[in-house]
Amino acid sequence: MVRLAAVIILLLGLTVSSGCDNEPDVNPASPITSPSDPDPHWVVQQEPPAKLALVYVHGVFGDMVDTWTASNGKTFFGLVDENPNTKGKADAFVFGFPSFLLKGGSFDIREAANRLHERLQYHGILNYPAVVFVAHSMGGLVVMRELLTHRDILGKVPVVVFYATPQEGAKIALIGQMFAPNTALGQMTEADGNDLLKTLSDEWNSMSQNERPHVRCAYETIPMGPGKIVTWSSATRFCEGSPPAIEANHIDIVKPNRPEHDSIVVLANALNDYVLRRELEAKLETPDFTSEGADAVFNLTNVLGKQSARLVNAGGSALRFTLAEVSDPALLLWPDDTPREIPAQQTSRMSVALSRSASPSITEYHFILRTDNAPDRRVIVRVPDISIIKAQQDRIAKSVTAQINAALADPQLSERFKEAATDDKGPPEALIRIAYTEFERESPHLPDSGKWVLTADLLNSLNWPSLAALALQKAEEASPSVTHMPGVQLLAGVVAAQAGETRVFANVPTPVATPEVLAAWDVSQPLAEPATFELGDELANRMHDIPAFKFYSLSLKGDIQQAKGNLTEARKSYSAAATIRPSPSLVWRRTKLDQG
Repeated sequence: MVRLAAVIILLLGLTVSSGCDNEPDVNPASPITSPSDPDPHWVVQQEPPAKLALVYVHGVFGDMVDTWTASNGKTFFGLVDENPNTKGKADAFVFGFPSFLLKGGSFDIREAANRLHERLQYHGILNYPAVVFVAHSMGGLVVMRELLTHRDILGKVPVVVFYATPQEGAKIALIGQMFAPNTALGQMTEADGNDLLKTLSDEWNSMSQNERPHVRCAYETIPMGPGKIVTWSSATRFCEGSPPAIEANHIDIVKPNRPEHDSIVVLANALNDYVLRRELEAKLETPDFTSEGADAVFNLTNVLGKQSARLVNAGGSALRFTLAEVSDPALLLWPDDTPREIPAQQTSRMSVALSRSASPSITEYHFILRTDNAPDRRVIVRVPDISIIKAQQDRIAKSVTAQINAALADPQLSERFKEAATDDKGPPEALIRIAYTEFERESPHLPDSGKWVLTADLLNSLNWPSLAALALQKAEEASPSVTHMPGVQLLAGVVAAQAGETRVFANVPTPVATPEVLAAWDVSQPLAEPATFELGDELANRMHDIPAFKFYSLSLKGDIQQAKGNLTEARKSYSAAATIRPSPSLVWRRTKLDQG
């Protein structure tokens, strides 16, 4: 057995350490805080703590400290703290996992990655603005598995540095797994026959370039036993640039003996390129806001969701933001699913719109822009010219009406609608899709949920609450979180009350609109005004000949006749509509007509 072990050691080019569950050798020359700690632990801690955490991950048969310690007693992490480019700029944490040659109990790659994540959380490493993994051999595969499993931490990891990591596997592992009871060896055989490495490759490449961290690598040049443990092609598979050669074998590549050893230089360059020369903490910039004391101001000149504001993270780590405490439900903000993260050096956009329930007397709205690294900031949304609201809303109403008229003028489409049963959802959905298309053309950058909400808002103002309910359901399908927006909740309550429905959304309750809310929501019918009488009459007449649309035709006719002063004809139209589909909206309009 001893001779067999010696053969394996020679073939794998490894020195057998005591394993990470035993005490590593004490190295008084290194700034080790707990040299006798058998568990993963901090080995370098600045005072005050640095903003960067380096996490060292060893490979198969490795050890938390021995793997990184040269024959002169110098440690990799100690030398990083001596290097003039990196001195005093990072805290260092050594991670380890059981990995044995001749006894059981070793972790495979998945198990090691799961333990790594637990330790990252337990030791507060994920609270650092930036985290950089420094990995040897199989440790790089453990790091990849960790980042692919927990992609939410990618924003904190600007770069990873791999030393002789077998990204395409290693031939020598196939021999080793025949003799050693360590399942990790079987996971590092050559990639052509290795499903785990193929899966890692597919998942890694599935990430966008902006999502995945930069990868810097170095490879060994000196063979051990019959050859190099990890070949150049395997050690450089996912790496950027021209990975440098290190004049060392597989073991010594992470045992530098001086601060400016090539292995230290590789890490120092990676840190300078992606971490140290950048702002490490998240930093919010709002170029489309102006400052007014402690507040930010956004001037809203387009109420149809066409305007957006840039939220720029100019820092070096992910920024979490929340849009909160909206002052008035008429103010609609997207994204609707905050809190949301902006990756380092990336930009997100927030869209702003006003619903048709916005009061002409209100010229300022506000909300809170909340981040995880700065005090809450109040943002004032100011409407410089109230007349713009009316003009834009009238324009989009006319445009939607014209498009519906054009669609109904198409003989084939009109005939198809006429053949549909009155309870067929196809024709109503076709109508709301036409309205949605106009908002899509008007505000292409607005999220789909926003376009559907504005579609519902318009359809409700046309006194077609049942169509508005369909549009709100489309908004929920596009983004379930939109149903929690105050303005959307209020609109849903009004729509449900006017349509006589108890529920609008599939997954959240529909609020009950009080009489006061309904009275306050009494917006003007955009087609029941002198400038749009002709357009409205044309639409009502075209819809009247289609059974599925007759209810909407009579409701619209009643509104136009009432606006023209033809009260008797208006009552007849409302009554006829009620015989097709009774609704509280029709009752309310008849009552208002009788009282007026």
